[in-house]
Amino acid sequence: MFTYQVNDKIAFKLPAKADADDLLALIDDDRQALGKWLPWAKEVLTIDDEAKFLQYGIEKMAKGDFWFAIILVNGEPAGMIDLHEINHEHARAQIGYWLARRFQGHGAMHIAVNALVEIAFNDLQLNRIEILADTRNQKSRNVAAHCGFHLDGILNQYAFYNDDFRDMALYAKLKSPLPAKNHGDQQNNG
Repeated sequence: MFTYQVNDKIAFKLPAKADADDLLALIDDDRQALGKWLPWAKEVLTIDDEAKFLQYGIEKMAKGDFWFAIILVNGEPAGMIDLHEINHEHARAQIGYWLARRFQGHGAMHIAVNALVEIAFNDLQLNRIEILADTRNQKSRNVAAHCGFHLDGILNQYAFYNDDFRDMALYAKLKSPLPAKNHGDQQNNG
């Protein structure tokens, strides 16, 4: 079992199929709340469903197309975090995350997101990390803002789930901040 200790309370554990029981129990406990924002929560119903997802993630991670971990809080599985939509050519990816309700409200997700951003920038050599959050999902939007992500814009009717088109807020964080633009320095080559 490989774990990466983020701080004295939070760690990342690389998932294995054997983790399916613990993760499914967390999903079962919070299925309705998770399903409000994460459509997969309504489809992962059995240990076999969760084990298949974990195996899929392990295979994609081996190819470099995906990165994921179980978030441990005081050694106990609390949720998951990932990098998906990894584009090596353009050095960017999106972060996805979920945390069981009983672990929320104590800063665990902020710590986990910041740690994953460091891994993405330093170990994976990515330059841009994005978070897409439903505009109505204030908790997720707060995580993005608290972790220093910039709101790049609102993508109208960007996703369809729960029988509705959803507007998504696109947040981004760059490895190196953009230099301030000084429009007076532009030359006219006309």
